Amino acid sequence: MQLLKFTAAAAALLGQASAFPPGPGFGFPGGGGGPDSQPDRDGCVDSEAAYIRSYFYVGGGYVDDGSGGHIFRDQMYVEKLLPTTGVSQETPIVLIHGQAQTGSNFYNKPDGGRGWASHFVRQGFEVYIVDQTLRGRSAWMPAYGASKPSTYSAEIIQQRFTAVKEYMLWPQAVNHTQWPGTGMMGDEVFDAFYSSNVQFINNATYQQTTVQAAGAALLDKIGRPAVVLGHSQGGLMPIIIADARPELTKALILLEPTGPPFQEAVFSNKSARAYGLTDIPVTYSPEVTDPTTDLVQQTYPAKGENYVQCVLQAETPAPRQLVNLADKPILLVTSEASYHAPYDHCSVEFLLQAGCSKTEHLELGEAGFHGNGHMFFMEKNSYEIQKTLRDWIQAL
Repeated sequence: MQLLKFTAAAAALLGQASAFPPGPGFGFPGGGGGPDSQPDRDGCVDSEAAYIRSYFYVGGGYVDDGSGGHIFRDQMYVEKLLPTTGVSQETPIVLIHGQAQTGSNFYNKPDGGRGWASHFVRQGFEVYIVDQTLRGRSAWMPAYGASKPSTYSAEIIQQRFTAVKEYMLWPQAVNHTQWPGTGMMGDEVFDAFYSSNVQFINNATYQQTTVQAAGAALLDKIGRPAVVLGHSQGGLMPIIIADARPELTKALILLEPTGPPFQEAVFSNKSARAYGLTDIPVTYSPEVTDPTTDLVQQTYPAKGENYVQCVLQAETPAPRQLVNLADKPILLVTSEASYHAPYDHCSVEFLLQAGCSKTEHLELGEAGFHGNGHMFFMEKNSYEIQKTLRDWIQAL
C-alpha cells in the first residue's frame, strides 16, 4: 500500500504522467532479476517493467473545418516511458510501428510476454513510442489523404506475418517457426494480435510527409540525439526524420523497412518509391529535382535463386549521395523467414551506394536467430534479438 501511495504521489508531481507498478520484485519483474534476466511468459500485463509514463502530441496544426470552426490535423501521439529507477543510458530511443499497427506493438506481446519497450526501460533507456499520424490516437481528419481508411484482413495477416509456412508465398517462408501458436484465426495469440490491428490511410506520400514533420518536432522536443527505430512501413520513417533532423539523430535501426528500392517485390513488381527508399524527397547531393531523370536506375542480377534483382542507382553517372545520412550508423535487420528475406539486401546496397558507409545488415538467421518472420519483435525469441540491438546501441 505504501508503494502504491508513493507511485501515485510521484505521478501527481509529474503532472500528466503515471507510474505503473512492477510485477514481483520492485524494479525487475519476476523477482530480483537484473536487466538480462529471462522475461516472464505468464500472460500477465503486470509482467511488464515498472515505468513512469507521460504523453504528449507533436506536429500538426489548426485547419478550417469547413463549418466556420477549426480542428487540429496531422498531429502525432507520443508516449514517454522512464525507468522508475532512473535513466542510466545516454541515448533516448524512439519506436515507430508499421502499417495497420499502433505503438501498442512494443508493449506486452500477444502471447503475454514482455515487449521491447519494457526491455529497453528495464535496461535504463528513455523510450518514446508513437502512434503514427493518421493512426490510432493520432486522429485522422476524414477526406485528407484518402476518401476512407483501409484495413488488412485476417487472411492477409496470416499469409504475410503469422502463418507464412502454411501459404509458401516466398521460398524462405518454409523456415518460419517462431510465431507462438498456429498463427491462424481462432488461435488465442493470433486473435490477440489481430484485434490490435487498426484502420490506416493508404497514402504513402501523405503519411511520410506528416510523420516526417511530426518526427522532427519530436526530436526537437527530446533535445538531444536519439536512436530512431522503425518497423516495416514505419521502417523508412527513421530515414526521412533523420534527413530533417540529422543533428538530433544518433543512429537508425530499420526493422525490415518498406522496400526494395524503386520497386515492389514478392507480391508485385510495380514501380514504387521514386526517391529510392522513400516516396517523398530526401536530401541528395547533387540535388534531385526530378527523381525520374536525376536518379538513373540500373538493374543488378539477383544474388541467388531465392532472391530478387536489385534496382539501384546506375554506376554512371556517379550515384547521388544521401548527405544527411552519410555519417549515421544504420542497422537494417532482416529475419530468416520473412517476405523481406528475398530483397532487404537491395535496400542495404542502396544505402551503401548512396554514401551511407556505416550501414550494417543484421540477418537474423546468419546471427543464429532462426525461424523468425516479419513480426519478429513479437515472436518467441524476441528478447534475445532485442538484446542484440541493445548491445549495438551501447557500442555507438
